[in-house]
Amino acid sequence: MKPPSRIATRQDLDVAFRSGAEGLRAITRRVEDEEADLAQEACLKLVEFASREPVAAPTHLLYRMARNLVIDRLRSRALATRFFRSDEGDDHHACPEADPERALLANERLRRALEVIDAMPSRRRQAFLLHRIDGLTYLEIARLMGVSVKAVEKHLAAAMFELTRKMRSDELDR
Repeated sequence: MKPPSRIATRQDLDVAFRSGAEGLRAITRRVEDEEADLAQEACLKLVEFASREPVAAPTHLLYRMARNLVIDRLRSRALATRFFRSDEGDDHHACPEADPERALLANERLRRALEVIDAMPSRRRQAFLLHRIDGLTYLEIARLMGVSVKAVEKHLAAAMFELTRKMRSDELDR
């Protein structure tokens, strides 16, 4: 297929957004509570990309960007779930009575996690806290910090990697 010779116009993108709305909802619904955010993020990515590069099939590219965002978000959730799960095999039972040793270990783990977060570079720490503590979306963080959504994604990926790596190395040192 011959590459397009022009950058997609605003009208081309509008047609892609309108014709692809149903498909976009179908793709993003796998990530509960963040469907609209992911759809908006995919649309923003398409607009940014189309302003730089010629786009032959904007609807197809929109779907691909949305699918990639969903995959990234699901991976991030899976990593967070693994990282914060209890050390015991079965998490489906009610929490046992408060055990002083378990409470001490939990407090120690929390203290260490906070130390790791405090030691992060300031922009990485800011993005991490805005997302994990304040619950902001990538797009909201990007606007607040004055950076691209991609930069936010990189900050958050680096923060999770650093936190996971340092927490695991601490567990191995015991």
